[in-house]
Amino acid sequence: MTQWIYLNGVLECFRTSSSNLLFSAGSVTIGLVPNLEGVPGDDYFQGYIDTLKISNRVKSACEILEDATLACRFPFDSTNTLVDFGPNSVSANAYSYSVLPVGHTLQAIRFNGSNSYFQASGFTQFSINDQSFSISLWIQPVSRSGTLVHISKLSTGAGSWCLPFIGFASNGTLVAQIYDGTAIVSIIAPTVILLSSPYWTHIVQTWSSTNGLRLYIDNILVASEPSAVTFVASSI
Repeated sequence: MTQWIYLNGVLECFRTSSSNLLFSAGSVTIGLVPNLEGVPGDDYFQGYIDTLKISNRVKSACEILEDATLACRFPFDSTNTLVDFGPNSVSANAYSYSVLPVGHTLQAIRFNGSNSYFQASGFTQFSINDQSFSISLWIQPVSRSGTLVHISKLSTGAGSWCLPFIGFASNGTLVAQIYDGTAIVSIIAPTVILLSSPYWTHIVQTWSSTNGLRLYIDNILVASEPSAVTFVASSI
């Protein structure tokens, strides 16, 4: 029998035992560890617990990492179009849109006007300085212009902290950027992406203090700035 402990999605430690796991009938108390090693008597947890899950199988390392780090996942399918299927039930709304019957995977949403938008809130990781993040989406643009991802303190898109993270430059190439506390750091894709049906393009922006700012298109690293090792958050 092997036991594993993961912390924030990363394997912290494990232990292998020659004996089997033994269960006994009765109640299970979450937050109580009887006779904790080194502590006499019962030891009760002091603090907060949220989103407790118990599975009847061993989860893979990939599943555990996703549970710990995924902030949201919006499939944009015809059923529950604006519902977050991630672990946090992020609230969202949209304006001037319709459901596209055939998207990259099942359905997608179509922006019907020049002022159409999709908006989600509650991403607290963007309020933490130097917090690693990844943003990914499939797009099928009809023009190479506009902002794809915009982070702001206010729902109006403005406020004391607001910044387009992913969008199109004036020449039609993709741009990804962050704020390092002094200036906006931008990276630009070397070529433009294809337009319109039936081609979909996968875009990922990542940032970490180890690798800096990166932009991927269709699983290929197309631009990076390794020296961008500081990310100043929005305080949202």
